[in-house]
Amino acid sequence: MKAYYYRFIKSKRSMLIMTLMILFPIADLFLLNSQWSEKFTPNQSAFLVGNSEGHMMQILMLWFLPIYILIMVSEYYIQDVQSNSQSIHILKVGKRKYFGRQLIFSFIVAFSVMLISLLINFLLVWLINYNGTQDPYTAALPQLSKIINQHPEFMYSYFIIANQTLANLIFILLVSVIVGVLGSGLTAICFFFPKRVYAYFLAFALWFLDITGDHAVMIVFQPFNEYPWKLVLTNIGLFLSPAFILIVASYIYKVKSDEI
Repeated sequence: MKAYYYRFIKSKRSMLIMTLMILFPIADLFLLNSQWSEKFTPNQSAFLVGNSEGHMMQILMLWFLPIYILIMVSEYYIQDVQSNSQSIHILKVGKRKYFGRQLIFSFIVAFSVMLISLLINFLLVWLINYNGTQDPYTAALPQLSKIINQHPEFMYSYFIIANQTLANLIFILLVSVIVGVLGSGLTAICFFFPKRVYAYFLAFALWFLDITGDHAVMIVFQPFNEYPWKLVLTNIGLFLSPAFILIVASYIYKVKSDEI
């Protein structure tokens, strides 16, 4: 695995994409504070909450996430095929390790970069907006507490609003895991389609389907959404299940193929 880390660190394209993914949430915080005369509270200033007008940084980062991750780490197999070096790697370590390590490394990098990016943003919102007062959700707590007995489905909303810091941290971790799985899934697509024109088109098309509609995974990216917890869990499952199938299928296919 050391070779993969060295390859990642030495890649200017990978470093550029990692830097962009860290800068998007930071830029969002400064846009947020420039758009509103009154600062939001730290928890309401976090990147995933999406309180900036127009959601420009969220669109630039999250809508095009597959492209960034492919360039940053998931297209390594395509690069190996183009340089005809995959056969050398396979002979050195064997198919199982070669393809397995690429899937694992893609998860680690995508997960880590997203986690670091969101945690840096979360730290900055507490440093810069520590005296913020604007919070459109807390005012709803008394009303929610009155109707929970008759409508227990609102318990989820009450919990995340009453425990905003914990909710933000949980969603930061959850989103990072989803992005990590996305990284492995994109590597799996490259295993099946080792040409950029096919891999990039398919990756973006599938991601577009994932982030639109009633079961969009994008609602999982918002800590203080108005959706019931059952829908949130359903959407997580609808994203993870096909992704795991794709990852496992690609690994089995490449290990059993006659590639040398």
